[in-house]
Amino acid sequence: MMVINELNFLYLSFFLFLFSIFINVTTALHLLLTAEMLWILLYIVSLFVGYIFNSLNILTLTFFLLILSAVEFGIGLVIMLIQHIIFRSINLNSNSFSSIKFFNKWSLKLKLNKLKFF
Repeated sequence: MMVINELNFLYLSFFLFLFSIFINVTTALHLLLTAEMLWILLYIVSLFVGYIFNSLNILTLTFFLLILSAVEFGIGLVIMLIQHIIFRSINLNSNSFSSIKFFNKWSLKLKLNKLKFF
């Protein structure tokens, strides 16, 4: 009977992490870490269920979930790195962004390049 109560706690914490993704996501890193905790919790729940029901299929599912969480974490890190590189290379400051200032900055460089060719 104690195992069922532990499973209820794990299911409850799983859905709390899932609900946390929809409510309180401020940065991409927070989203990635919350999703990783969700995968780890799902792994633990399926591991407990596999041991309780003595099912080899569910135990193999746990290793699949573990591999899937590692792949998701790796892809998330790569996407965050690419996003950081793109934003750093564009070099936009959102606090002092002015579309006219931004347009004039690039239009002056384009006019200088046109003058060099003619």
